[in-house]
Amino acid sequence: MTMYSHILTATFAVLCVLPVLGCSPGNKSGEVEVSGTATIDGEPIPAGSISFVATDKSAPTGGGVIKDGQFTGFTMPGTKKVLVVGSKVVGKEKLYDTPDSPTRDKLESIVPPKYQSIQTTPLEVTIEGAQQDLLIEVSRK
Repeated sequence: MTMYSHILTATFAVLCVLPVLGCSPGNKSGEVEVSGTATIDGEPIPAGSISFVATDKSAPTGGGVIKDGQFTGFTMPGTKKVLVVGSKVVGKEKLYDTPDSPTRDKLESIVPPKYQSIQTTPLEVTIEGAQQDLLIEVSRK
């Protein structure tokens, strides 16, 4: 599998989760708004997603989108494993192998795979209520 297909798979997974998150804080399901900063080696993650998975599997996964190192999302209170997917634009690529093909951004994953799996992520947080200053730090090492 190519790096691009890994990014597409991760993006698809996030897009499947986002519709169940809700669109407003204080919804009837008990979700709370969580926002903060996501960095890699101290630098903001340009684009990606963040997911909060209940360690006891008692609540649905919550999360949100990372843009310019900032994220806002919704999750149920409790202890959560944190999954992070991040990428940066490294150029342009053609959509088709034709001279007049439109182009799209070529993305490169910048977050190591260990942060993208519930079994391997070392990141864990306890959410007790709405939170606006959560700092999620990952490392390329």
